[in-house]
Amino acid sequence: MRRAGQRVLFLLLLPLLLLSFAGHGTAAAANGAGRIIMDNQEIALPKGVSLENVNGSVMIPIRVVVENLGFEVLWEQQSRKVTVQQDGKIVQLAVGSKTAEADGVSLALNAAPKQNGGTVLVPIRFVSEQFGLKVGWDNTDKTVYLTGGYTGGTETSADPLPSAVPVPAPVQPPVPSAVPDNTAEGAVPSSSPVPGTGGTAQGSPLVMGAVFSENKLIVATAGGVKPAVQKMSNPDRIVVDFQGAAFAPEFGSSLTGASAGGSPQGKLDTSGYPLVSEIRYALFSVNPSTVRFVIQTSRNQPYQLTSDDATGLVTIDLNVTNSGGDVNPGTGSGGRPLVVLDAGHGGTEPGAVSLTGRLEKEFNLAVVLKAGELLKRDNKIDVVYTRTADTTIGLQGRVKVAEAAGASLFISVHGNSLPATYPNREKINGSETYYSRSESLPLAQIMHKHLVAGTGFADRGVRTKSLHVTRETSMPAVLLEAGYLTNSGNETAMYSQQLQDSIAREIVAGIYEYLGI
Repeated sequence: MRRAGQRVLFLLLLPLLLLSFAGHGTAAAANGAGRIIMDNQEIALPKGVSLENVNGSVMIPIRVVVENLGFEVLWEQQSRKVTVQQDGKIVQLAVGSKTAEADGVSLALNAAPKQNGGTVLVPIRFVSEQFGLKVGWDNTDKTVYLTGGYTGGTETSADPLPSAVPVPAPVQPPVPSAVPDNTAEGAVPSSSPVPGTGGTAQGSPLVMGAVFSENKLIVATAGGVKPAVQKMSNPDRIVVDFQGAAFAPEFGSSLTGASAGGSPQGKLDTSGYPLVSEIRYALFSVNPSTVRFVIQTSRNQPYQLTSDDATGLVTIDLNVTNSGGDVNPGTGSGGRPLVVLDAGHGGTEPGAVSLTGRLEKEFNLAVVLKAGELLKRDNKIDVVYTRTADTTIGLQGRVKVAEAAGASLFISVHGNSLPATYPNREKINGSETYYSRSESLPLAQIMHKHLVAGTGFADRGVRTKSLHVTRETSMPAVLLEAGYLTNSGNETAMYSQQLQDSIAREIVAGIYEYLGI
């Protein structure tokens, strides 16, 4: 199965462990150009082109990377737009624009592409998410490591960095100067010189680096420091303290907001994550030395803390529905879980129209009724429908049904399509799953696995998008796009009883897996 469209966890954390390693780069790194290593092979940079850091985002030449993956790259000089395509997957982005499109879906970039002569540079995060790459960044010699990209066949796996790259020993920092411990939350004490970088002895605790990706704050530490986590309100936030730890000397060199000549302070990139308004970091106190991260959220947010003593990685995972079991899902009669099944569109809103004139609303309702019947027959959970006939119900009405029922889960079923003007739209096919809120990601991942198993179509991945029914509901909610009605193969199968039965069975299996039934 082709890999295009699949999201891969974006991990910059392991490379951040290398920030204090005094290594030696190649001549390209020495003169500041930087290097790109793909699957242990160095890719030559165009003459005069260097890797760049724009607002904390590492920028790399897109043509160099995607052409090594076998993609076709088209450049429109007048509009300054780049189109990348392969096997029906189309990605478009424009110089100076922080919005890109992947198969017709708009995506926000954390930094706009820029043109350097005849080369377009794009954020490394975009490359990783759209082309199935694992990414590493070694700030010491300005090297980007790319592994596990699109192969045109089965998936490949690789470590974020080659195993030959050494992990540094803890650095010996100087003794911090004392300052009054009366600073505000998340702010660096005012003092000159600013303390908090380095340490006091061999093996002293250090915070080496940090990244926020896939709704997880991941912090690299050394010296055995343990995090203390607490939740605060007004505003809602999760506070993570590393008491007894200092920042590694080069902690902030790959991040924005580091104070020149002093202790790092600033914010991590949280663009594209609506649940998190900001994540800031600073030296909170110097007696004892305490490094603090503050995750400011839009509401009271559960989390899961994991700490790996072997690697020193500390993770605050926001992709959970409760912290320590203190948040309970909705239940139906007798305390059983209750699931709302939503057949998209209906009545005066037909949804997409297939190549042969069939209506999306008919497919949606058929699958939902089949899935609901299976759930009722098993009698393990309660089921509520947003509609059971060809009736019109608005988006807010669907949300109200779920909220009034106190649902545990909300599952919306749809068929996909592309406009007639979309290039080669008949070739684009496959199944997609959408979610809006981070707490819905675990459900989306499980349901998508079963959706692809039920359709047998191309796997177009789990995607995040601000959709009304998945955004405004308070329970975990997903929207399943079973296939493309503008693709003849998908359309024919989607209106067959056999495929509808298969999708319904897998929807039920996904619900059971998520709920642990």
